[in-house]
Amino acid sequence: MKITTVGVCIICGIFPLLILPQLPGTLTLASLTVFACVLVFIPFKTVRYIALTLLFFVWGILAAKQILWAGETLTGATQDAIVEITATDGMTTHYGQITHLQGRRIFPAPGLVLYGEYLPQAVCAGQLWSMKLKVRAVHGQLNDGGFDSQRYAIAQHQPLTGRFLQASVIEPNCSLRAQYLASLQTTLQPYMWNAVILGLGMGERLSVPKEIKNIMRDTGTAHLMAISGLHIAFAALLAAGLIRGGQVFLPGRWIQWQMPLIGGICCAAFYAWLTGMQPPALRTVVALAMWGMLKLSGRQWSGWDVWICCLAAILLMDPVAILSQSLWLSAAAVAALIFWYQWFPCPEWQLPPVLRAVVSLIHLQLGITLLLMPVQIVIFHGISLTSFIANLFAIPLVTFITVPLILAAMVVHLSGPLILEQGLWFLADRSLALLFWGLKSLPEGWINIAERWQWLTFSPWFLLVVWRLNAWRTLPAMCVAGGLLMCWPLWQKPRPDEWQVYMLDVGQGLAMVIARNGKAILYDTGLAWPEGDSGQQLIIPWLHWHNLEPEGGYSES
Repeated sequence: MKITTVGVCIICGIFPLLILPQLPGTLTLASLTVFACVLVFIPFKTVRYIALTLLFFVWGILAAKQILWAGETLTGATQDAIVEITATDGMTTHYGQITHLQGRRIFPAPGLVLYGEYLPQAVCAGQLWSMKLKVRAVHGQLNDGGFDSQRYAIAQHQPLTGRFLQASVIEPNCSLRAQYLASLQTTLQPYMWNAVILGLGMGERLSVPKEIKNIMRDTGTAHLMAISGLHIAFAALLAAGLIRGGQVFLPGRWIQWQMPLIGGICCAAFYAWLTGMQPPALRTVVALAMWGMLKLSGRQWSGWDVWICCLAAILLMDPVAILSQSLWLSAAAVAALIFWYQWFPCPEWQLPPVLRAVVSLIHLQLGITLLLMPVQIVIFHGISLTSFIANLFAIPLVTFITVPLILAAMVVHLSGPLILEQGLWFLADRSLALLFWGLKSLPEGWINIAERWQWLTFSPWFLLVVWRLNAWRTLPAMCVAGGLLMCWPLWQKPRPDEWQVYMLDVGQGLAMVIARNGKAILYDTGLAWPEGDSGQQLIIPWLHWHNLEPEGGYSES
């Protein structure tokens, strides 16, 4: 059985987690397991593929049940627990894992987020605290087209949230990563862009100002702040290059082609640990490890083979990752690039090397902008009109200048000399100043897209296939029919005599939307707080998604 076939079985088996309204019971899972084991003995390939898919389906359901166990069992009563702090903002928001409950160890440790309370003493990652906890399962506002915070929390392995009633420290020492992070924070205080440097180098995004996040979101460059494939793969490439260069000084019998590959992956795993091993970073390490094993096999693998195997390995290691929007965004981006380079390769014009690199970058960015549009609209309900231009200079600047300077400074921070470290931090800070000067110079480009435009965003895929297959000549009627079907939702006009009433969850209650002929009247927009309100965060995006325009006044609770 081919490894790619097994990968397809893994993806198909775990995919139902994305759409199941509730998880099957234990008896159902046991029956499916027995049924799959019986199917294995039937000597037909298709039947065995079905059996393997069923077994992976059971594996995914069991993993999901393990995550949901904490939310179903620990809520309500006060719990005596030992909590290991994994991240904190230093004030009232703390991320942790419950390692012991009522004196008994729990494995795997469920994650939780503690809000609204200062701990009795200074807190850092790696500390162990004895706490009396009052927790509840994470919940979200499940409005149609809104952000599902519950699904996000489960994908992040943080099914619990709550507060502590009592807390006392058991192990006050910080982890090595936390100590290193604290040292970096002290060193970077004089620099203007210190929060962004820590975000790029260590994955610490809690301290990044909201203004910076909004700029990167509006220009479509927010992906640069995530410690994911770009940063970790670059660290692996850099380490592999250094190891390969060092082999020049070794005797010929000691030189093995596998060493740079293995060393690069090991360095990537270490860097992912240094940045906190957040789920996107962990998924990148798993994908790199799978790619490395495919390379070490000595066979030639196509881009689609590698894509299937890497995605399957990620889902096998962490089945609930299928709920993560960032995973699907990354997987769709890679699939789009594979498709783009196969169906529309970069023109091979005779150009100087610099212009050739510029043309290649424009070709890449054009493909990712056009082909990733459907996924962006489904996830973010909008697109950035300036993302193409912003990424043309942001990606090379961050990838080839800022990140290498930050990585070098992080190494020199441990070894010295101080003057070299300060020079590297200064250059990294100035490169970020140049980056954000360019981003701020761009006009506001974010636009919200209504749901009815969703199918039309597949037109770049459709047009590319039609052009490459010359279908506009051989099958003109089918091409016209396909285009009309994608435009069909745009032709649907609301009936002027039809009234619609929607109830929206706004947290502490419900909001009412009365809609007619594309107009909407709102009643009770929910709570407000210093940083925002439910109307701006929940109701306005919902109205944009459903192509409704608020009309008249509305009442605030």
